[in-house]
Amino acid sequence: MTSRRSLALLAALLLPAAASALEGDVTIYGTLMPFFDNARVSDPTRPGLSPAAGGATQVADAAYTGVAIPQRFRLTSGTSNIGFKGGFDVLGEDLQVFFQVESAVSPDGDAPNAWASRNSAVGVKGRFGRAFFGNWDTPYKYPVLLVGAVRGLNPFDNTITASPGFGVPGTTTQSGRANGKADAAFNRRQGNSIQYWTPELHGLSARLAYSANETKTAASATAPSISPSVHSALVSWAYGPLLLRYAYERHEDYFGLTQLGGSPVSLTNGSSTDQGHEAIAQVSLPTGTRVSLVGERLSYENDDRTAGAVREYARFAYYALLQQRFGPHQLFGSFGQADAGECEVVGGGACTTNGLGATQWNAGYSYALTKAADVYVAYYETRNDRSASYGVVGGPGAVAPGGDTRGFGVGLLYTFAATANVGAPKGSP
Repeated sequence: MTSRRSLALLAALLLPAAASALEGDVTIYGTLMPFFDNARVSDPTRPGLSPAAGGATQVADAAYTGVAIPQRFRLTSGTSNIGFKGGFDVLGEDLQVFFQVESAVSPDGDAPNAWASRNSAVGVKGRFGRAFFGNWDTPYKYPVLLVGAVRGLNPFDNTITASPGFGVPGTTTQSGRANGKADAAFNRRQGNSIQYWTPELHGLSARLAYSANETKTAASATAPSISPSVHSALVSWAYGPLLLRYAYERHEDYFGLTQLGGSPVSLTNGSSTDQGHEAIAQVSLPTGTRVSLVGERLSYENDDRTAGAVREYARFAYYALLQQRFGPHQLFGSFGQADAGECEVVGGGACTTNGLGATQWNAGYSYALTKAADVYVAYYETRNDRSASYGVVGGPGAVAPGGDTRGFGVGLLYTFAATANVGAPKGSP
């Protein structure tokens, strides 16, 4: 049986029988990105630091453990995935129903591979744009997906932006409030979502998303009613070699500040608002040079009435990536920095952010073996100030305050896709 016939049979099994009367296609696609590296976390701040002795108000004395992670060799999977997608014309080009089901895979054999754990949705599209329901990257996250050195990807993605540090993951997949570190993350693949993407007009386009408040709670004698939801928006403008983007995201009642040294949810801390503002500029030149710049401000605020509790925290960060291509060869390097930020406590007492800043950089080389495969080598490093805990996506483990992550390795990126037409040919009865 040819691969084309195999794909057609797979499509028939996946789709309702009624779809066979429609004109459409189904694609199976994937990315495999194993990375073999040597990594460690070293030089964490020793125990004994406190706000009075040069520490930060939001970092508890006990958090300064001084625990490092010893150097080790690893094989990681990065953003490896496999997926199925397709669409069927309903009213010609005016309306099409489409779907996508994408899952994480682990060529290193480590992590469990959950079905539909990545971008998965069903929706409609046409000249009006597209609208869909599902589990998908928020508009806020989308721009940074294109700021990766190896075909827009990286096994050790930038974690300086979209995370405030404090052990918050650089990227997360959630369907609602998790009551954990992920609640403060802004690189989100968000479930229970509705999205709308406009068509492009004179280089302008936009994306809007809302993640429903499914986890809304009822008030009681000991706890308030909270209504967690996510609102995200993106505006893009492309003109020749220049691409400009602005993204905004708002988390209602996610209590991100609770993960950054703030108080837990209580009758005196009954609501929260977390916001992200992100600006991205990218220039691609005929010389094979591409420059990408990201600037971001994250802010977290609890409606807390407990005297002395941390009520607000905000910080600014930037990230820059330089790529230079020479035929199949590419050199790349990046640098990012997050400042210590500023905080406020209820009642206006002293609040210090000493040592909450961090820097991150990497450098590497890639070679395109084929149109679908790259081999690359890279070095990466994140340096935390004495109270900060910024990590690396897929890093060797949790970073104690002040710990620095370093790694060097070699990887292979391979992408594939195959499409089969399904349904009746155009013009058939």
